[in-house]
Amino acid sequence: MLNLQCRSCAIAQALHIVPNKYQAMQKTTEDIITEYYVANLNELRLYANKILDDLEDAKDVVQECFVRMLGMKQSIIPLTLPAMAHSMVRNKAISIVRRKAVARQYNKTETAVAERQAEHTELRLVMADMVNVAESKIASLPPAYRQIYEMNLYDGMQVKEISETLGLKYKYVEKKLGKARTLVRKGLRNVV
Repeated sequence: MLNLQCRSCAIAQALHIVPNKYQAMQKTTEDIITEYYVANLNELRLYANKILDDLEDAKDVVQECFVRMLGMKQSIIPLTLPAMAHSMVRNKAISIVRRKAVARQYNKTETAVAERQAEHTELRLVMADMVNVAESKIASLPPAYRQIYEMNLYDGMQVKEISETLGLKYKYVEKKLGKARTLVRKGLRNVV
């Protein structure tokens, strides 16, 4: 039996067919991966760069994939290693592309929210200025105008109700209210 094995090894060696298989079986998984890494590093980086369009990220992806392969518990055979390496690099690169797309969308959303908040804050400031100017204009109205204007604005009373409450003529109240509104609007024009 021993003689038969030696003959088959001698035949295989003479034909230069099988020794690679025997040698590959004797190599450790780490040796197989290391040899493939050295031989195909640039090809895999270019492949990853084609997906990522960023050479530094491509280098990181390839290195990370080979580190993961070295940490795997299962044995790796040279025949399946190229497909496995390309699949791992592709999947990792696509994952990074997706993550970057999400990050870009998040940044766009954050920017839009910040812009809306800035607009909202600016609008609130303008409105606060308008209220301050309106209150100062109302305070600067002559007493008769101010009383009628405040009853209309703050109490929501109509001209008829104001005239009845104050015992004044309808046309008089209407005229004073119109004049008060005109004076307040003139003061607000400078704000807007």
